[in-house]
Amino acid sequence: MTPPFGTSVTLRRGWGRGGGVFLVSAALLLSAGCATKGDLRDLQGEVAGQADRQEAFLRDLSADIQALRDSLEVQSAIANEMVVDSRGVIARQLRDMQTQMSQMFQLVGEIQRTVVLMSRRLQAEGGRVTTSTLRADPDSLGALIRRGGGDPAACDQIWEASVTQFNRGSNAAAQRGFSGFLRDCQDHPRAPSAQFNLGDIAEQQDRLEDAIQEFLRVSQLFPRADDVPMAYYRVALIYVLQENVASARTYLELVVNSHADSSVAEVARAALQELR
Repeated sequence: MTPPFGTSVTLRRGWGRGGGVFLVSAALLLSAGCATKGDLRDLQGEVAGQADRQEAFLRDLSADIQALRDSLEVQSAIANEMVVDSRGVIARQLRDMQTQMSQMFQLVGEIQRTVVLMSRRLQAEGGRVTTSTLRADPDSLGALIRRGGGDPAACDQIWEASVTQFNRGSNAAAQRGFSGFLRDCQDHPRAPSAQFNLGDIAEQQDRLEDAIQEFLRVSQLFPRADDVPMAYYRVALIYVLQENVASARTYLELVVNSHADSSVAEVARAALQELR
């Protein structure tokens, strides 16, 4: 039987919309020799409906895929932001820890330097102790200073009271005592030590520039005194604390070269060797 007019057009349209399902079904009907126009229309309508359902399904599937893709992009952006934030927090914490460690190492270094300097100071001053054989009342120091000295007995009493206050740690009272002693007892054998102690007191009070001047005044007022090399050495130690290596080296060399026979010369030589 010859296919009715328009079948080839319908076949092509069916193929384009529904694929090969309609073409195969139509071929089966024609080969059976009993296909009618109604059968073909029913088959075409069914295939067209199937194509519409497939297109709707594909649209829904495409929409679901796009939604999933959008969700993944959002989650990825959130995850990246969280990672960036986490990295920033960790980086800040690491920087803080590094800063704290640096400060700690600096503090430890300062403590170690101070301990070394104090150890050297004690080693150098091992044979130098401020003492007095008298028994003057330290609380009478103010009255002694006001009364004035000049005679050996009065000078001895002022020295005794000043030393006692110094050993007590009463630096303000000791400073007044040693200053009065120097004013009234310039020729006393203890005068160089009184001047040295004024430098020691200034250093204990953290008046380092004043301490330098007081120590240097020992050599200016009493150039031949045994306290001179120790005063130079103490000046050098202060400059080491101030990280003024050049000045520290100058006074250490002065001790080593000009006072080689002093008790502090060997300690100064060791300190000078480390500075080099």
